[in-house]
Amino acid sequence: MSTKVLNRAAKRLPLRLALMAAAAGLVLAARSPASAAVEEGYDPSAAPIPTTWYGPADPAAIRADRDYIAGMRPHHAGALTMAQEYLADPEARSPVLRRLAEAIVRNQSFEIGLLDEVARNLDRPPVVLNLGVARLAVQPMATEGLGQMQRFIRSPIPSPLAALSAPGPVTVRDVQFAKGMTVHHQAALEMARAYHAAPNARNRFLGLMNVDIITDQSQEIALMRSVTAAYPGDASAVRVDPSIVHGMDGMRHGGDHAGHPDMAVSRAPAASRAGAVPRPTSPVQAPRPPAGAAAASEASRQQPVDRDHGGHAH
Repeated sequence: MSTKVLNRAAKRLPLRLALMAAAAGLVLAARSPASAAVEEGYDPSAAPIPTTWYGPADPAAIRADRDYIAGMRPHHAGALTMAQEYLADPEARSPVLRRLAEAIVRNQSFEIGLLDEVARNLDRPPVVLNLGVARLAVQPMATEGLGQMQRFIRSPIPSPLAALSAPGPVTVRDVQFAKGMTVHHQAALEMARAYHAAPNARNRFLGLMNVDIITDQSQEIALMRSVTAAYPGDASAVRVDPSIVHGMDGMRHGGDHAGHPDMAVSRAPAASRAGAVPRPTSPVQAPRPPAGAAAASEASRQQPVDRDHGGHAH
């Protein structure tokens, strides 16, 4: 029986039995491979029923989740800003990159909502389950079913082959966006992989969400590299000012992106280099992470893997 089935059945049981079902779901989740995507799909004819996911009420695990959200949420919001700025630029000519930017705004806005919902669950008090022979404290960790509640359908991204058949030349602005967003995506891959490797990171929902992030953003990097390869000039000579790569200041390696080979040396003030530049209003406002939040990825940089997407949705 899948974790989803157990969670939905739990909605029809008294609290004590529901928590027992949730505890059983935790065991199954720990044993199943991280291959399914969160909010993978829904039945349009069914009524939306949000379901709470539970996990161990472990302070170290909760702290790991909070640190992750403190880094990934503003990082996602930075991607929205970068995509919106690109779409508003008259020099943004690549139809493939424009479709990608629109998908980033839609899909990552939804993922920001998922992260916010995880944070709200972590703010709730744990529930103590009396099993008779033992007492088990479980912590609300996430809410499943937001996709159906919002009737969210994931926007697909173009395939790398689409860059080869796209009409019109690739501009310098197109290459700058592709290179800047690639650096940005690579930072998200590091953070996602670091969460998987962290011993205290036990939130199954965030783990599945990271599978989506790694799969989707690896393929998006492959697409952007294909567009860059179609540039008629010397793409290696096109540099990106660090001030246009937003959302990196919530991560320890956020200040290191200026050293990337595709990044130019910015002469802008320090505040601009951190991302505090005039920008279009984002549909999802990202609060700055709390002071002292450790939202870092210590994992070494890994090259993204270009995999077949399979059309899954968040």
